[in-house]
Amino acid sequence: MHGHDFFILAQSYGAYDPVKSPASFKTSNPPRRDTATLPGNGYLAIAFQLDNPGAWLTHCHVAWHASQGLSLEFVESQSKIAGTIKDRDGFDRTCKTWDTKKDISKQLDSGI
Repeated sequence: MHGHDFFILAQSYGAYDPVKSPASFKTSNPPRRDTATLPGNGYLAIAFQLDNPGAWLTHCHVAWHASQGLSLEFVESQSKIAGTIKDRDGFDRTCKTWDTKKDISKQLDSGI
C-alpha cells in the first residue's frame, strides 16, 4: 500500500464473514506494517489514517498477480488534492491525451 503505513487488524484463511470476522479484529496494539501478505483464499483487514491526500496504489508485488488484477487505486481526500496541482494546464493535457480505449489485451504486464 503506497502512501501509508497501516495496522493489521486480521488476516486469515477462509471466507471473510462481515458479521463474525470483525469480532476477532485486533484493535488493541495491532502490528504496524508497510507490506502484508494476503493469505490464499483468505482475507486481510487493515486500518490506516486518512492523513495523506493523493491517489494511492495498493497492489501485489508478484508482477503477474498485479497483471491479473490484484491491484487497486484509491483517492484519499480528493478535495484537498486540487490545490496542490501547480501546473494545471499540464495536468489537463495529460488527462486529455490519456488513451483509455487502447487495446490492452496484448500488453504483457500491468506496468506496476
